[in-house]
Amino acid sequence: MLDTGSEPMIGNFGRESLDLHLFFARIMREHAIFMQAGFLPKDVTYFQKAAQFKCQYDQVLKEAIRLSNGTAAEEVLQSEELLTDKTLRAEQKTQEMTGIPIDMALTVEELRLNPDPGMLQAEIEQVCALNQKVMVLTTSFAEFKAMVLDQVTHCSLVCNLFPAQLEHVYKEALFYLEVLKRLQNNQFVDARVDLLEQEVFWDEIMGEHAKFVRHLLDPSERELCRKAKELTKSFERLEQKMKGEGLPASSFGRLMHENISATLAIAEFKATGTELILACQLKSLLSPLLTDHTLREANYYLRILQTWRPDLGRR
Repeated sequence: MLDTGSEPMIGNFGRESLDLHLFFARIMREHAIFMQAGFLPKDVTYFQKAAQFKCQYDQVLKEAIRLSNGTAAEEVLQSEELLTDKTLRAEQKTQEMTGIPIDMALTVEELRLNPDPGMLQAEIEQVCALNQKVMVLTTSFAEFKAMVLDQVTHCSLVCNLFPAQLEHVYKEALFYLEVLKRLQNNQFVDARVDLLEQEVFWDEIMGEHAKFVRHLLDPSERELCRKAKELTKSFERLEQKMKGEGLPASSFGRLMHENISATLAIAEFKATGTELILACQLKSLLSPLLTDHTLREANYYLRILQTWRPDLGRR
């Protein structure tokens, strides 16, 4: 149960909550879009349910944008984790290709956000209410993803998403929920433990991105397939190292720099792939919104890594 009796610390609580929603509400709504695109025509009920989640996350994103104008962290706005210079084009092209409506007005509005370190108490109260609403919504969305995954793996539903992709989006929903619960309950952990958890999680996510891209590329795209395989192996090695028992502080700092290098490499790979898809110069089953989506996740991870120092000081 959530400790609803505790009062959130004003400090960075409001800003960190909103920065989290600006990033993850968009990620969740895109998960809903990808699921919509993956269902077959006979499974209209599942399509409609995914559409409902998309609309609900649109509302979360709209509220987060409203509350964030003048309060968003400058480093977040500059990191391209919320939007890249390709996002709007990727939305336009994906809507055109799939026929699935995408509220691009939210993207245009978000591009106009201005940073400011200040936040009023009234806004903090609104953020608390938003957090609570999103926890309920994301719990429901995670359950929907788990149900679809279960039906696919038991051969009672066909979906044009790999079971591993469904598990992947399920894990991301749980991660969003966990970080949000910690913020809402003023739960702060040791810096080294916090960063270690983030690195283990995102190394796994980055490795899975590379794996999915490799399997969604046309076999004739040999060079990109080779690069995706290399990136998969890099993150699998890093994940195993980060999970190593009794990881010494000296190794921790070195591995953080290895993570930065690997994440920069996969971000460049994803950015190139997105541009190639938008220019119709890549043979694949990938949509430009999917590759831009994974690019923003890489940028999010990069900011986490780059805002921690090798001495493990707090941000």
